[in-house]
Amino acid sequence: MRKLDAYERRKKKISVIMTIIIAFLMVASIFAFVVLDTGQSDNSPTYNGKKFTITDNGYKTQINGKYIDFYYYPGDLERISLDPNIMAKIKASQGVVFVFDPEDNVTDNLVYIDVMRYELQSQIDKPVYFGITKNSTKYTLPVVDCRNSSFYMPFILINSSSTTNFNVSQEYPDCIIMNGKLKELLALKDRFVYTYYGIMS
Repeated sequence: MRKLDAYERRKKKISVIMTIIIAFLMVASIFAFVVLDTGQSDNSPTYNGKKFTITDNGYKTQINGKYIDFYYYPGDLERISLDPNIMAKIKASQGVVFVFDPEDNVTDNLVYIDVMRYELQSQIDKPVYFGITKNSTKYTLPVVDCRNSSFYMPFILINSSSTTNFNVSQEYPDCIIMNGKLKELLALKDRFVYTYYGIMS
């Protein structure tokens, strides 16, 4: 009888130990699956050491402690040329003035310009101003042109064009021409901001 009791106790003990081991293995396997699955699903793209998060409208990344939203991933903007001398001029300035034609005849172009204007004010960490090339009832902004640009306050003249790039006015070296239209204006804006913060060169 004692042998039977000892056998039953031993059987129960083994059963409890096996239950604990099986439970541990199940929990461990679930934990491993969750960890591995999380690692695989975290496919956030990186560019030049910067990690990007995909959003409904494009991408965002942290710059100087705050998140900035972009429409385009930097790798998609390498097609847009931006001379390093242009950005050096912007970085050395006290501020920058974006100038545009208030009577732009490209349909919806002014809508994209307004979006770009609104976003640039919060994305660049130096004063950003705006001007127009002629009098208009649509905008209450100062009328200026490249002749008003200076080393301390360079101008970026938004020029509606089928090409998409930046170049410098031959007559006025402190006036930068931003060529593009419609959605490409947002691409130019993103390229400008990425380069300004050194994410793109």
